[in-house]
Amino acid sequence: MNSDPRNPVTWVKTSDQYGYYKIQPREQWGYSSIDFAMNLVFQCIALYISYFYTDIFGLKPGHVAILFLVSRFWDAVNDPMMGTIIERVSPKRGKYWPYIMWGSIPFGVVAVLTYSTPHFSYGWKLAWAAITYNLLNMLYTFIIQPYISAATLMTNDQNERTKVQTTRMTLAQCGGVLCAIMLPNLSGVIAKHTSIQTGYMLTTLIMAIIMVAILMWGSHQIIEKVPPQPVDPNDKPNAKDVFKVWFGIGPVFVTFVLFLGVYSLSQLQSTMGAYYIVYYADHPALLSWFSMMMMLPSVFGVPCVPFLMKRFKKKGTVMFGLSCAAIGAFLLFLMPRTAIVGMFVSRAITAYGYGVLMGSLWSVITDPVEYADWKTGKRYTAIVMTVTGLGIKFGMIVGGSVPNAVLQKVGYVPNQVQTAEALSAIRNLTTLLPLAVVLVTMIVYGCFYHLNEEKVQQMQKEIAERNAKRRAEAENK
Repeated sequence: MNSDPRNPVTWVKTSDQYGYYKIQPREQWGYSSIDFAMNLVFQCIALYISYFYTDIFGLKPGHVAILFLVSRFWDAVNDPMMGTIIERVSPKRGKYWPYIMWGSIPFGVVAVLTYSTPHFSYGWKLAWAAITYNLLNMLYTFIIQPYISAATLMTNDQNERTKVQTTRMTLAQCGGVLCAIMLPNLSGVIAKHTSIQTGYMLTTLIMAIIMVAILMWGSHQIIEKVPPQPVDPNDKPNAKDVFKVWFGIGPVFVTFVLFLGVYSLSQLQSTMGAYYIVYYADHPALLSWFSMMMMLPSVFGVPCVPFLMKRFKKKGTVMFGLSCAAIGAFLLFLMPRTAIVGMFVSRAITAYGYGVLMGSLWSVITDPVEYADWKTGKRYTAIVMTVTGLGIKFGMIVGGSVPNAVLQKVGYVPNQVQTAEALSAIRNLTTLLPLAVVLVTMIVYGCFYHLNEEKVQQMQKEIAERNAKRRAEAENK
């Protein structure tokens, strides 16, 4: 009996509907492990890079704000370009998964360089940060866009997609927890024998090695069961398609806004968490634990998603997650500087909501792919994923550039007692700005997103019928 998981004979159908396959446990855990590995490094950037640049590498907050802003403008060019290339090219070994394997080692190397602190002049330090940070983001896109696109070829079954995305995001948040604990704590241990700068670099090196090994293994567990649409050599995707998908297809744009809001929330919490606990709460020893509190409760939020989706559907689950995040941010604003336990509880509520959102978003994101295919007759998987994924990158403007620009304006000075104005800014950036972002996101998504499970299933049926008709016509020519 053939037991090769890549042999179609071994694939199990979950329905007579086209492309409805069961995702086997090894495939599910292999695919999901990739996000665990990516978050070992990505969360190092999300949680600590701003604090690292200002308080360890010695860059001015205003310059860090400009660095993040310029990087996002480059992302607006690079990411759609990458999505277009992915759609235009079909590697022989698979449509999407080979990119994960190819990008793993370069991503690990650049991660270590990003957390390195060469003894340059200030101008060259800034150049070093700009080059390594942008290279890291480009390599992240090189891996993550094909990775999230691969889920659409593993199965068309929405329940199976939800299961694999739930496992994936649970492991992703676990990777974030490990990063939150390891980077400051292990760096501190190493710093006792060398320096804090060397500590950060060596800790990142350790996590990068683990990440590369997992990416290499996990990428080979992905089985693309649903054949991708063949690339028409006379009608290949281009820049016009990016703009058509982004601004001309309503569910895609609304999903972009949703990702922008959720990742702005996450980035604000991550960027400001270190400043908040070190300076506002005046408890620097709790840095790793406060950072972890943004990740650990989310681990428990993600597994709740299948239950919540059965009860409230996808849209209701997203709104529930946003509500939890808003409540947590508002409670944190109410906490006095001495209420350490209250601060941790408030952050935990936000983190739980964030976990629910992480488990929901990556199930929601495949629906605009189906809608774009149904609407245009073309399968723009990587382009849709890239456009919505730009919400992640643009969230770094709100969560990275804005806080650093404000800190520069209020006279923040690293490793010093802060002024009342600076402390007030730190508090508001950690609480009121995330709250405002979440409320705007709730309004836009609640009012303008109209896809539901029944609509998506009907679109998939019509797409399958249309594609079968096309194949029959091509065979008869």
